[in-house]
Amino acid sequence: MVTLEGWVDVMDTAMEATPFAWIYFVSFVLIGTFVVLNLFIAVVINNLEQSKVEQLQELDQPTTHHDVLEELERTRKALRDLQTKIARLPAGR
Repeated sequence: MVTLEGWVDVMDTAMEATPFAWIYFVSFVLIGTFVVLNLFIAVVINNLEQSKVEQLQELDQPTTHHDVLEELERTRKALRDLQTKIARLPAGR
């Protein structure tokens, strides 16, 4: 019933025996749906928090002098490539 699959049929059968059975079924479905939805949200929030912690740990890694020099060289190369492309453009552009 928590999956909401065929709970109306079960409720109709119980209603034949006890007219106030609908109170139990409606409250069970509401509470069950609430619990399942909260579990789903908890899993999503937990995964987001774990991802955030992993990203923060990556950012906390100390940057070495060598890493900075490599990044600087990649930037210089990208600028040289861009200057070459700009130089090849026709003068009218």
